[in-house]
Amino acid sequence: MNKTKLNKSMIFLFPTEMEAAKLRELRPDLDIRICGVGAVECAMEVARILRTERKPLLLCGIAGAYDRNLQKGDVVAVTEERYAHISTGYLDSYHATIEIDDLPTAISNTVSHCGMEADGATIENMEGAALFAIAKAEGVPCAEIRAISNYVGEERSEWDIPLALERLTETILNLNLEEE
Repeated sequence: MNKTKLNKSMIFLFPTEMEAAKLRELRPDLDIRICGVGAVECAMEVARILRTERKPLLLCGIAGAYDRNLQKGDVVAVTEERYAHISTGYLDSYHATIEIDDLPTAISNTVSHCGMEADGATIENMEGAALFAIAKAEGVPCAEIRAISNYVGEERSEWDIPLALERLTETILNLNLEEE
């Protein structure tokens, strides 16, 4: 990990406005952007951002857990991302370059649909590997935090998105965001 610290001038990326809304309301001073759902949408938005800005990026959102030791509402810092739907022979992994203190860590699969095999990952999401890959290629510091809304394979009616969003926002508000 490099020495970049979480700071107030970084860009906070969320897949959806629903995930960003409460933080936007409570912290209008933060640079909050919507990257879209899925790896392609996220990659396009990050590429647009990096054409004109070189600020550190923090991806925030909900995730499904493979690991049943994680509880709904738990918030984790993702340290490694992989594309789950790429053949193992071509699989690459990407790593966060900003360390987030005081959060448990997770390895995540970026998936195109819910329910891919865990293959050593503890959570799944739909955007993380795209951010990590582009940030790595462009030399821009990045990190990711996710709040658990469900267990992989659960029916959507069993997901607890409100709890996950509450805890995600609470966690971001409690991060040690330094001045630039």
